[in-house]
Amino acid sequence: MRDYGGLTFFGNFIMNTNIENINDTRKKIVVSFTAKEAADETAKITDQFVREAKIAGFRVGHAPKAMVEKSYSDAIKAQSERALTSKAIDAMNKIEDFDLYSIVNIENDNKDGFVLTFTADVYPEVKMPETLETKVELKSTDATAEEVDQAIEYYRNQRAKYDEVDREIKKGDFVRLAYSGKIDGKPIAELAKDMPLFGDQKSTWEEAGNADAPGVQGIVQGIIGMKKGEKKTISHEFPKEFPIKDLAGKKADYDVEIFEIREKILPEIDEEFLKSFEAKDLDDLKAKIKENIEAEKKNNNEVMKRQLAVEQLVEKVSFPIPESALEDERDSIIQEMMMRFMSSGASREDIEKNKDALIETSKSEAENRAKMRIFLNRVAKANDLTIDNEDMSRTLWQEAMRTRTKPEELIKQLKKDAARANRLRSDALLQKAINFIAEKAVVEIK
Repeated sequence: MRDYGGLTFFGNFIMNTNIENINDTRKKIVVSFTAKEAADETAKITDQFVREAKIAGFRVGHAPKAMVEKSYSDAIKAQSERALTSKAIDAMNKIEDFDLYSIVNIENDNKDGFVLTFTADVYPEVKMPETLETKVELKSTDATAEEVDQAIEYYRNQRAKYDEVDREIKKGDFVRLAYSGKIDGKPIAELAKDMPLFGDQKSTWEEAGNADAPGVQGIVQGIIGMKKGEKKTISHEFPKEFPIKDLAGKKADYDVEIFEIREKILPEIDEEFLKSFEAKDLDDLKAKIKENIEAEKKNNNEVMKRQLAVEQLVEKVSFPIPESALEDERDSIIQEMMMRFMSSGASREDIEKNKDALIETSKSEAENRAKMRIFLNRVAKANDLTIDNEDMSRTLWQEAMRTRTKPEELIKQLKKDAARANRLRSDALLQKAINFIAEKAVVEIK
C-alpha cells in the first residue's frame, strides 16, 4: 500500500482518503471508492454468488446471472459493502501517520461510488522513558520456622474430624441451626427474595466465630455460648455499602435455634499423618513444606517484579487516552464488579439500581488500566515484539482456566466473538511486553 497526498493505492484500487483531527486521539477518516471500483467489487461478489447459488430448477452454479442478481440482491449489496469496508480498514491500518486503536463508528454513502466515513480512535504519541531498566525491592523467599508450623496446622485442619458435643458453643465449633430475620418487623425473605442466605434458613451450618464466613456475621458471632435446643434473638447491622439496597445500613433481628454442635478435632502428627505426605518423620515433613513455601514465594516475587517494574515505568509517562480505551476498561471493570457482587448474594436487579455508582467507582481504575495497556502496546511496537502460536496457546489456556471453560469450547466462542478474540490477541502481546520489561529489572531483596 502507498499513500500519495490523500490517494491511497491498495492493490488495483485507488482510494481517496481525507483525514480530519477531532482531538488528540480521535479522527474522522473519509475513504472514497469511485463508482467503477464499487461496481467492480460488486461484479466480483456477484460472480461468487452465481457459482454457489442454489435456485430451484437449476444445478448449483448454472442459474442465469440475472436471476441470481434478483434473488440475492440484498445479500450481494451487503457483502460488497463489507468487502469494500474491509479494504478501507486494511488500508487505514497501514497509514504511517497514525496507529489505529479502534473504530468507533462507520457511516456509508452509495452516491457517486462508495464513500465510508469512519470515526476512529488512534494510539497517542508516547514518549518513552530513556531506559526500560527499573529497580524493584522484593521480600526474601526464605521460609521461616513459623511459616512452616502454620502450614502444618493448615494441613491438620484439612484432616480434622468433627465430633458431636453437648456443651456451650465455642469459637471454632461447627453448628447446625435455623434462623429467620426481620427488619422493622418485615421478613427479610420478602425484602431479599433472591437471597435466602440473608432471610430464612431451615437448616444450615456455620463455623462459630469465623470472621471470614459468608452470610450473616451477627449470627456467626452471636451463637457463641448457646447450647443445643436453645433459641435466641440475635441482632445484625448490615453495612451501608451492602449491595442489597433494602438491607443496606439497616439493623436486623434474627430468631435463631440450635440443632447440633460439633467440635473440630485435629489429627495427631503421627505415622499415618506423616505417611500421607510421604514424609519419613517430622523433620522430613518440615523440609518438604519449607521447599514448597519457598517455591511459592519465588513465584509470587516473579509476579511482583513484573507488576512493580511496569508501574514504575507507567508513572514516568503522560499521554492522552483514547475515549474508547476508557470505555473498554470501564465495561470490563463493571463486569468484574457485577460478578463479585452476585457471588456475594446480590441480585442483578440490585446491581442495576446501583449501576451509576459502579460506573463512578470504576473511572479511576479504568484510566489506570487503559494507560498501562497503551504504554505496553507502545513498548511492544518500539521493540518489534510480536506474538507467535505458542504465545496465543498460552493466553487461550489461561483464559480457559480463568473462565472454567474447556479450550475447545472457548475457541468456538471466540470464532463468534471477534472483539473478544482481538482482546485476547492484545493480551498476549501485552504479556510479551511485560516479560520484556521484567527481564531488564534489577532486583533487591529486602
